[in-house]
Amino acid sequence: MSDDNPSAAGGSEEASKLSRLWRSPDVERILSRYDIESTAAHVRMLGETGIVHDSVAHSVLEALDRIKGELGQGKSFLRPEHPDVHTALEARLGELVGEAAATVRVAVSTNDQLATDIRLWLRDVVVELFGSLIDLRSTLIDLADRDMQVLMPGYTHMQPAMPILLSHWWLAIEARFRADFTRLSDLYRRLNALPLGAGALSGIAQPIDRQLVARYLGFDEVIENSLIAVFDRDYLIEFASFASVAGLHLSQVGADLLMWSTQEFGFVSLRKAFVFPSRTMPQKRNPVVLEVLRSRPSIILGRLVEFVSTLKAVPMGFSEELQVCLPSLLSVADNLAAALELARTVLPAIEVNAERMKEAASADLTNAAAAVDYLVARGLPAEKAAKVVDDLVSYCRQRKKYLADLELNEWQQFSPAFAEDIHEHVTVEGSVGARSSYGGTSLEQVMMALERAREVLRYDREHLPKLARQRLVEGKQGREGEGSPAVSACMEAEG
Repeated sequence: MSDDNPSAAGGSEEASKLSRLWRSPDVERILSRYDIESTAAHVRMLGETGIVHDSVAHSVLEALDRIKGELGQGKSFLRPEHPDVHTALEARLGELVGEAAATVRVAVSTNDQLATDIRLWLRDVVVELFGSLIDLRSTLIDLADRDMQVLMPGYTHMQPAMPILLSHWWLAIEARFRADFTRLSDLYRRLNALPLGAGALSGIAQPIDRQLVARYLGFDEVIENSLIAVFDRDYLIEFASFASVAGLHLSQVGADLLMWSTQEFGFVSLRKAFVFPSRTMPQKRNPVVLEVLRSRPSIILGRLVEFVSTLKAVPMGFSEELQVCLPSLLSVADNLAAALELARTVLPAIEVNAERMKEAASADLTNAAAAVDYLVARGLPAEKAAKVVDDLVSYCRQRKKYLADLELNEWQQFSPAFAEDIHEHVTVEGSVGARSSYGGTSLEQVMMALERAREVLRYDREHLPKLARQRLVEGKQGREGEGSPAVSACMEAEG
């Protein structure tokens, strides 16, 4: 698809066939629609600026509209004998309008058109991901609201540390995807810039109007430097980087829930429709979807490393490496979209064993920190208070007791500062309720955090780019009454 392609440059048929060895049919199939769009915008500009006769531009635009309709009916204009999507489109135009098809090669390069097609496609991908992140965050906020009263152990170093609310955990997950949403918004601003009109790398001799084309295609700005316009692929690395971080968050959620679903934890389980029975051990129900959620994002990370490794030594200017990585870009987009949809579908199917979670939150003296806080509030130095409670913990472990089991005289053996009200402070509920600082896990703080999360989600939904808002509405209407294909999609062979 570069200006060195054998068809465009009059090269040999053998060279054209050779180039098919590394060209991806999947990439060209996906770019077909966008090549029609970018070509139509360019031809329309040529006609309005008088670079080509208006009647010629009109006939070509009508033919492009017809080809777009054929594409919608499943009729592809791609042929094996064509070296790239641009040549194939021009050939189909030739069948419809004859010599006027050559108009599509006026004042344009396959280099800047390829860069434009990729940005158009990736922009649509990003728009869909905006919707997916909005939906997932909404799901997590609903789960936080549902589990507002559920107590669970919080962990450090994989050991029960202090009790927290499960809703606090759900909101922590939502905050991570909120940050991912911000990263995607930043990416969108840099992505939505037009390369077309940059030529092969040095600009165009004819008096084209690049701003006009940008307006036709919905780009926010034009990439000024013609060399950067055709060469830059930073946005591929940036997209894969964003996808890797979002994928990491999805993987960590899957890992936690997978661990919690084991018999040893017993905190959560999946509804019957979401587990896979063992063929040889009928008592087993395998949470395969959580394993997929945990593992699938590793593909994305591999693609990121591939992009950086491929592009790090490419000299400034167009070269074939810039399109060799495109099949992997499709892989990043497909895998992230599937993993996000899987998470949005599976998370509401998580059933929580609140009793088991509370029992674990009460075990192993996780409320010891509340006893330290109690003593500090009564004037003991922090170090002395910690030493007192450390001795208390040893006392309990030797006698196989919990702090809540101790009589007042046992407490006072270690410090006279303990009074009858100590029992109120070392209950799981009391320990959680005491964490009332901003962003803490007390019920009051979590309820306020939940409302803030709702407000931010509303703001993000209302301030999406215009194209994303439109697609979000269309997607919501399209999903009504439909089941999600995410689980079956994610169970297909990875590739």
